[in-house]
Amino acid sequence: MIKLWLICYDVRDDKRRTQLAKLLEQQCVRVQYSVFECPLDTKKLEFFLSSKWLKVLNLQEDSLRIYPLDALAKQKTKIYGVKDDPPYESPDYLIL
Repeated sequence: MIKLWLICYDVRDDKRRTQLAKLLEQQCVRVQYSVFECPLDTKKLEFFLSSKWLKVLNLQEDSLRIYPLDALAKQKTKIYGVKDDPPYESPDYLIL
């Protein structure tokens, strides 16, 4: 089952930060500079963490945070300012 994950990072090195952003852009939608919404099932998320995303980071300097979003959290989300809806279908990924 596909879920929605909020992934954000703090990466000190420009090269690592760019690499991570490019990897995330392959599966996720950038909602702010270092924040992505990722519609993935748990197995696929674990695959990317073990095979790609974490390998870019220096875990002594960088951090990556992943928050699961359920339907209620998504509905209660407040967006101020410019709002671009993600290009994926919202009802499919919010079912838990």
